[in-house]
Formats: sequence, C-alpha cells, structure tokens
Amino acid sequence: MAELDFVEDLIRSAGDIAMAYYLNVDTETKEDESYVTQADLAVQQYIREVLDKHSPQDGLIAEENGLRREPRAGSRYWVIDPIDGTASFAAGLPIWGIAIGLVEEAHPLAGYFYAPVAGDFFQTTVAGEVLRNGKAVRMREPGPIHRESSLFIASRLHRYYTVDRDYPGKLRNLGSTLAHLCYVASGNADAALIERVYIWDVAAGMAMLGLNGGVLRYIDGSDVELAPLLAGERIPMPMLAGHPDTIDAFASFITYNGGE
Repeated sequence: MAELDFVEDLIRSAGDIAMAYYLNVDTETKEDESYVTQADLAVQQYIREVLDKHSPQDGLIAEENGLRREPRAGSRYWVIDPIDGTASFAAGLPIWGIAIGLVEEAHPLAGYFYAPVAGDFFQTTVAGEVLRNGKAVRMREPGPIHRESSLFIASRLHRYYTVDRDYPGKLRNLGSTLAHLCYVASGNADAALIERVYIWDVAAGMAMLGLNGGVLRYIDGSDVELAPLLAGERIPMPMLAGHPDTIDAFASFITYNGGE
C-alpha cells in the first residue's frame, strides 16, 4: 500500500484549486436539484488526470458528469467527491471538503477527506489507524445517551424524520456528509444520520468508520454494502453511522417518515 503515499499531496493540491474559487463562485442546479460549481468540475478534472497517470488500471467513479471507468485490471475503484458540501462551499461556509475513497472487491480499503477552510485532514493508514491532522484518533465508546450526546442530522430532518421529544442529546448539521462521517469516526460526535446520498458521499468515511470499529447501517438495521452502489445509483434508504451499540441506541429515538 506504499503506492498510496501520493494521495495526500493529490488531495491537498485539489484543495488549493478549490480555495481559488472559494467566496467567488457561481452555482448551477443539476437534474437532482443539487448544486454544482466550476470548483467541483476543476477539482474533479485535476484528480482524474493524476489518477489516470498514477493508477491507469484502476476504475474511477466520481460525482460530476456521471464519470465512471471500469477497472482495466483487478477490482479497485477510486471514488471521488470533488467537493462534498457544495451548498456550504457556495454559501461561503467553512465545512466542505474533497473526498477520495479506494474500494477493492466492493470493500472500503482507504479513505481521505480534506477540509481546507476548517484545516482538517483525515486519512486511513496501512497500519489500520485513522488520523486527523497526523494524530491517531478513535471513536467514542458507547454508553447511555445524555444531554451532551451529539447526533449529526440530515439537512431535511424536519421533512422526512421525527425525533422523539424525549431524546436527551444534541442535534447538529455541518453541511457535509463526509465531515459528519469523519467526525464520528474520530470521536467528535456519537453518531450521524445520513440521507439517501451516493457512494462518493460515503466511501471514504466508511473506510474510517470500519477501522475504528464503526459501521454504516440502513435505518432498518441492515448493513450498507458497497457492491450494489458501485453503479452510481442513489443509496436506497437513510443510514446511521457510528459504533454498532451507539447507533442502536440512537435509532430508538428516530422515525423515518419516508420521502425523497
């Protein structure tokens, strides 16, 4: 896995490209009503060019313009979200970032997420660690939910979910699915409720969760499998991320009312 050493430089350089557009960007609306900006397109093109040269045998899956390339050999895919949290990026908010995940045999092998404005760089290592800015981090241990327990929530919580009024903890939304997954994996929050997103929104975070003993499960309790998501289809139902025992406890307070 020493061949992955180049990814940190790649994603940091991609962050520099994004920052050249930050606070000075126009948005367009895609068919799914999400935003895209010139920064998304420029970052994705740069990452693709580097990966084409460095890992030409691997497959590519990326958010913009339906980018997909099957592996020429083996079963590895690089899964790219050029800017996760585009709406926050376009609004001039600080929590957004570039995500790169590596999937092999439909298993999340490695993950990287760089949030330039927040100054956070998350990555997995071949030694089985998750690092935040070079320091090993761990997930929170499960325990009773209390007033300082923290659940990252979906941005449309009010439309599609009901949270029991007896839930004693706090609800937060930062505007980036990958940020939510990384902060849960690194112990800064207990769990995250993730909407029906796409593989590029979760692949890097799943690698970090897995190494730190966490899981990504559908709200019905079944495990999220990447194999059926490699085609780029939307994830079929909402998910919860965190330690298995923790998300079981949080799930008891959340009702999904359907929709989207």
